[in-house]
Amino acid sequence: MKDSEFCPKCGAKLEPGEPFCGNCGFDTDLSDHATPVPQDSIQPVQMASAQMAGYPKTTSSGSQKTVIIILAVILGVIVLIGVTTFLWFSLNGRNNGNPATTGDQTTQGLTGEKQLVIALPSYSLNEGSYTSSQQIEINKPAGDGIQVYFTIDGADPTDKSSRYEAPIVLNASATVKSIAIDKNGNKSDIKTGTYTITIPQQTTTQQATTQQQTTATTTPAVTVEPEVNEWQQFENYISGTWKWTDSSGFTLYYQFSGGMLLVTDGGSDYYYDYYSSTVSTGTNGTIGTIYTGGDQLYIDCNPLGDNAIYINGYLCTYVQ
Repeated sequence: MKDSEFCPKCGAKLEPGEPFCGNCGFDTDLSDHATPVPQDSIQPVQMASAQMAGYPKTTSSGSQKTVIIILAVILGVIVLIGVTTFLWFSLNGRNNGNPATTGDQTTQGLTGEKQLVIALPSYSLNEGSYTSSQQIEINKPAGDGIQVYFTIDGADPTDKSSRYEAPIVLNASATVKSIAIDKNGNKSDIKTGTYTITIPQQTTTQQATTQQQTTATTTPAVTVEPEVNEWQQFENYISGTWKWTDSSGFTLYYQFSGGMLLVTDGGSDYYYDYYSSTVSTGTNGTIGTIYTGGDQLYIDCNPLGDNAIYINGYLCTYVQ
């Protein structure tokens, strides 16, 4: 037995001359094994081998983050679906339950876009029959940027029709239609007014009697030609085509015919529409005003017989 040997069974250090291991009781004299590796030196190797024999050890922090991300995504999808469903039912309920309102409220279209409903224009003159020229004022409905357009021939008005800016004077029967349109293109319904204008002609009759020597007889009634009133005289004075030329040579033609006014430069038509007129009383039909498309033309036919009239102060000569 050598000094300072180790127990071949448990590796415990043996004292010199000790026959038995004080740790495990092994008989050291019965073994010729090589000196075992000390116990303290093999423990780290055993621990390392034990760790390498099993699967790698993982932490729980990565798994927790993955779970949190998945839950957040699911929650976001649920919220998005809920909001979309609510909005869809809300809009669908409006369209089906209350599609439109009347008056000056709003309408709800199929697309959900609200459109303003404009009230009708109103007229200052009641519909009916009249025996003299009449003047009509069109009252605009309340609203921002509203314009009124009208016709007097019974056609439905649009934003291309005459724009109302001054009272309309009717000297003949007419059907006045008007529509209100705001700056956003919202429209009212069409307002219609029918007027029958019948201006009676003035007639005079006279009885003439003659006496004969034998019998007295009464001559038949003599009908005097109707007296032409001032308005008719004015219409006769302005009937035809009148030419105006400025200092640069630019020429405009004004043609009054059958209640229509045509303004042209001889090649292009600038305006063509119905007109109405009024006459200054006591002027024998020489001075009057033309109303057309919201514009006014002041006309003076004096002096008569010179084949010229003044339109808005400009001298215009007769063409045909």
